[in-house]
Amino acid sequence: MLFSVPIIALFAAITSGSLTFLDYVHVITGGMWTGIDLFMGIFGRTVMTKISPMSRVEVAKRLTPTMLFLMPSIAAVATAAGYVLANKIGLWNLSSPYITATIIVILILLVQGFGILLPNELRVFREIRKERPDTDKIVKLSLRNLNVSGSQAIFQVIIIYIMAKLTI
Repeated sequence: MLFSVPIIALFAAITSGSLTFLDYVHVITGGMWTGIDLFMGIFGRTVMTKISPMSRVEVAKRLTPTMLFLMPSIAAVATAAGYVLANKIGLWNLSSPYITATIIVILILLVQGFGILLPNELRVFREIRKERPDTDKIVKLSLRNLNVSGSQAIFQVIIIYIMAKLTI
């Protein structure tokens, strides 16, 4: 299963003791998280608003199962790898305004991801599995998730800026 690859990579990086490997896992999963949110928030929303409701349902049927498992996996791994890495290299200092800003942005991202996106993905997933799915509900929840993905992309660009400032 695709979603288990980031989790396995995180455990391998932590147990190996290699900062390079841990940094790689953090950057790759963070980049995937940001890239997918940028794509979904900008292009996915644009496409979904211009196709018929039945086409939207078909897209959701194919996209939802992957997003339901992949996004929480890469979000959790990117966050955990970043925390472990910051601790190991001595950047985790709660008196630093950059660390405080990082914590605030990560909390926003996690609340959006696990409090809005994941529950909506579960609702869509359950709905598409019904014999007579409510297409209006699927479309509404899918568009809501695309909007939240766009918001997440903005916060992820902010956190990339913060991380760049931390390493200079």
